Amino acid sequence: MNKHLASAMRQATAAVRDGQPQQATAIIRSALNLGGTSAFTPDAEAAPVPPGHVAPRDPSGVPRLATARVPSGEPQSTGRPTHPLGKVVKMLKAQRARSSAPHGPAAPRTPPADARFISRTFQGRSGSRDYRLYLPATKSGMPDGLIVMLHGCNQDPDDFAAGTDMNRLAAAHGLLVAYPGQSRRANMSGCWNWFDPNHQRRGSGEPAILADLTTALRDEFGIASGRVFVAGLSAGGAMAAVVAATYPEIYAAVGIHSGLGYGAASDVMSAFSAMNGSGGPLRAGPATDAQPRLIIVHGTADKTVVPSNAASIFDAMEDLSPVGRRSVERIAGPPNGRSETVHRLERDGVVVAEMRIVEGMGHAWAGGSQAGSYTDPDGPDASAAMIRFFLAADGPA
Repeated sequence: MNKHLASAMRQATAAVRDGQPQQATAIIRSALNLGGTSAFTPDAEAAPVPPGHVAPRDPSGVPRLATARVPSGEPQSTGRPTHPLGKVVKMLKAQRARSSAPHGPAAPRTPPADARFISRTFQGRSGSRDYRLYLPATKSGMPDGLIVMLHGCNQDPDDFAAGTDMNRLAAAHGLLVAYPGQSRRANMSGCWNWFDPNHQRRGSGEPAILADLTTALRDEFGIASGRVFVAGLSAGGAMAAVVAATYPEIYAAVGIHSGLGYGAASDVMSAFSAMNGSGGPLRAGPATDAQPRLIIVHGTADKTVVPSNAASIFDAMEDLSPVGRRSVERIAGPPNGRSETVHRLERDGVVVAEMRIVEGMGHAWAGGSQAGSYTDPDGPDASAAMIRFFLAADGPA
């Protein structure tokens, strides 16, 4: 989906929420350029690349060799869902209904009127990144925590914020939410370079940029050290694992959705192996007393990053907590919804790791909104589960 259409989708969603479906239809029709060529064309970054180059194929960020062939009769995916106009409008109406439905025990229907979602640029010692920042409305005027959200490939901060619906949920708890955007100069499809050794170390590369951004926001808004969290989807989830492993003293907890563990890959070929469940043992971060708590969400039908990766991350956490108590709970989903199995690891009465395996879900954010890409609205609410886990250091989420 090109930037023009993505912008049109956001405008149309807002129009539907304001009770103006006709205006939304007009916006979508204009964006699609009905009567002319289709606006659903691959981004420039998704176009064929010269031999010898590589191009990512999905939000995991793992490149696909440029010489790889697409099966006959099977169109090459651009990494974004495409829909005819009627379905787009239907999706927008469904989003309006979803936005008015309760999303959690304490979540308001919409963020307070004086909450803000702004654009910023961060310049650190190791580099710079643009980012979006959700500023909640609080009685004290200051947020009570920070979540850094890392998008997947072929996504951007606005898309990720819309798909996860994290801002609306964070509003109930007065949480600041930052959405760093990967530079297209750093990766042609906007993927975090989780599998590149140059971006797996403390003190340089993308981990340093993200850690410096986190500490800058923490200090600017006076966030307590135990209220700083990082989470991501796919490539973003893998990078969240890298950042938490290399800077464990910064983050109290980390959320990895459909991602991979720290050190799962060290180049392109090992990344393919890791995604297929044949990667080597995960690496440990620097020796430190700090150990972020961990929540993992993964679908049993994920064919992009197979679910055994979730188990590998959870098992590695158990190795760090050998005296912990492990428990399993199955949670039935609502009618037409997905069930999940929740594994928990407790140490001294505190849940240090939680793995939520969602039955029948593919490579998508569980319980996400159709306003964003790579979401599964039928899944249990991963955003709500993460917030509960982040804020509940003294018991199960």
